[in-house]
Amino acid sequence: MAGVENIKEKILQDADLRAKEILEKARLQANEIVEKAKQKAASRAKEISQKSVYDVSEKKRIINSIVELEMRKDVLAAKQKAIGEVFDKVLERMNNLEDSRYEKVIIDMLAASAESGEEEIVFSESGRKKLSSDFLNKLNKTLAAAGKKGNLKISDETRNISGGFILKSQGVEINNSFEAIIRLYRDEIEPKVAEIFFRA
Repeated sequence: MAGVENIKEKILQDADLRAKEILEKARLQANEIVEKAKQKAASRAKEISQKSVYDVSEKKRIINSIVELEMRKDVLAAKQKAIGEVFDKVLERMNNLEDSRYEKVIIDMLAASAESGEEEIVFSESGRKKLSSDFLNKLNKTLAAAGKKGNLKISDETRNISGGFILKSQGVEINNSFEAIIRLYRDEIEPKVAEIFFRA
């Protein structure tokens, strides 16, 4: 589906563009993470030394293990937060596409997802306003050119989605909102985003 591939590509492009910025921020946070981990470790070590008698090497081993564990936990949380920011940013960018580009993405997605060519399209209030007055005509011509019926209709109903659409046919709904698509493909795309962010 051209529209979905477009969204996937935007996620990876945005990750690449924001990687340096977020990695620099992460580096600045690294010292703070290490310092917090050391403080936690020192506090835990104090508790251990008060409760039990260990030799010096055992205490050091425990402190180092605690520091390492706390650092890993904090770094993982920072990575997950950074990756989440990329997906949030892509959703924001998709919803804020210039009207003509937004319309083109929607037409591509509908051309790929409409089966009968007679479905009903539900938009958000804001999404509907981004479409031109001849949107439906262009869409149905695109469907007809692809060998499908070109009888799609825009529903009077609106839904609380940020962008994209919901396709209705005979009581069945297919959620093609941008947020649903990003959720659907996140597991597939996230490792690629992580690779972009955290490569050496």
